[in-house]
Amino acid sequence: MDLFGGNSSLVEHPVQPGEGGSIPTLPLHKLLRVEECNPVHVNWFIEKHHYSQSVFGITASHCFRVLDRELNSRTLGGALFGPPAAFNVSSKYDNGEPLVELRRFVLLSELPRNSESFCLGVMLRALRRHGIRRVLSYADPAQGHSGVIYAASGFVRMGESSPRRHVIWKGKTYPDRNIHQTNFPYHKDLRAALESGEATRVQISGKIVWLKSLMKD
Repeated sequence: MDLFGGNSSLVEHPVQPGEGGSIPTLPLHKLLRVEECNPVHVNWFIEKHHYSQSVFGITASHCFRVLDRELNSRTLGGALFGPPAAFNVSSKYDNGEPLVELRRFVLLSELPRNSESFCLGVMLRALRRHGIRRVLSYADPAQGHSGVIYAASGFVRMGESSPRRHVIWKGKTYPDRNIHQTNFPYHKDLRAALESGEATRVQISGKIVWLKSLMKD
């Protein structure tokens, strides 16, 4: 299903070498095709380009990919929406209305200014048509993100989440909870690395919480 619509942009991940040069500046609706998809069609892109490099533990209820309209086989971005990751978050923010969390969202940085909020606007309108009334998202200051795109898209800043503990191992950062998740493929390795001193635990600041109401004015 091809979707349509659009406003300020904050790039999540740089374009990788060998993926082509800059895309010419055109009206965004003529350049980008945003469509709903199965997560399998976009998970690979998110794992490659999102700073987390992971989609582990995400149950996506709504998934979107962004394609080049001229080269329709070329993926330029992806997003996963689903139930909130943290316990009891829905009851805190849903106000009794259907709510999803934006779990992952990334576009190639070669895209023109405003591409992220253009694509997010398309996705939000699609979610509203599906009956979703609230969308929750987080901006991670530890990654240099403040939520510029959310402010430009009408989200309201709700405060900050609690500080988090992460494990740093082999140059990658893992949420502390991964150590105890038996379905996480490296949970035993992470525990062993902590015991040996190969991995370290760190505490980082909380994320900025943003909430968007999709109710029509």
